[in-house]
Amino acid sequence: MPSATHYFDDLNTSIGATWNRFWFTPTSATTLGVLRIATGLLALYAVATYATDLQRWFAADGMLPMSLIGDLYRPEGQILGQWSVLDYLPDSMLWPAYWTSLAVTGFYTLGIGGRAIAIAATIATLSFFTRAPLLIGEFEHVLAMLMIYLCVGRACDAFSILSLFQKKDAAPTHSAFSIPPSAFNTISLRLIQVHLAIIHLMMGYAQLAVPESAWWSGEGVWLAAARPGMPLVDLSGLVDHPRIVAAWSHAITLYLLAFPVLVWKRLARPLILTWGATVWISFAIASGWVPFCLVMLTGLAAFIEPRSSK
Repeated sequence: MPSATHYFDDLNTSIGATWNRFWFTPTSATTLGVLRIATGLLALYAVATYATDLQRWFAADGMLPMSLIGDLYRPEGQILGQWSVLDYLPDSMLWPAYWTSLAVTGFYTLGIGGRAIAIAATIATLSFFTRAPLLIGEFEHVLAMLMIYLCVGRACDAFSILSLFQKKDAAPTHSAFSIPPSAFNTISLRLIQVHLAIIHLMMGYAQLAVPESAWWSGEGVWLAAARPGMPLVDLSGLVDHPRIVAAWSHAITLYLLAFPVLVWKRLARPLILTWGATVWISFAIASGWVPFCLVMLTGLAAFIEPRSSK
């Protein structure tokens, strides 16, 4: 009986130590700084795309008036749901809100303002997404996830205007990583990593959920590339090479299913990340879904581990 007690004590201690090491080991903000710049640029692009039709979409007499959005996505009496700052703005304030959002997101990209500006940029960007849910797709959902989780860590501590000035003013004997590591940086990265692994798994499952789907038959890439005006490169010549298309399609599906398992193995991680970069770059060329592929590439950077404290 004592041996069983000792076993479960050791098991509990081991699991607890592994859990704490995984989630709470203080790390530097290096990786978060890279992710902040990439997500900031993507957020600037996402918001900028509304410029040509801002009034047409969001004005009271536009194509997506609040009455329509409220009926479709915000039932009366629902406490939790989609919410947007734009819900409360008159038509005359749409352009000031638009330019303010771009400015705030620009500060976030440069790392000016710390966590407060990260939260403000996230709210500003997501306000456009939730105000027009009919216009968004996979790209906006993944971008929203990255921006929300980056608010947890100290993403502005690295590769920011402030960090550049601090390094310039620091004494030569100081370490380049003069800003102390933080457990919040690790929590932020782990949330992104776990969420991204789940996204890969669900995408792979969705491709194989229907036995008659194009991904089962090896025609998935061709289905994406055959849409007029979408591919970045003319791939019509592949019609005579079905085996190449099938190999390409199955390689994407296999990657999506392998990623959630292999990415946690340190020896396999460089290989799976290289595989992932190849998949998303090639799929961007074939499908034309460049923003989505770029945001998935950005998410892969979360698995480049920063320096941890000792």
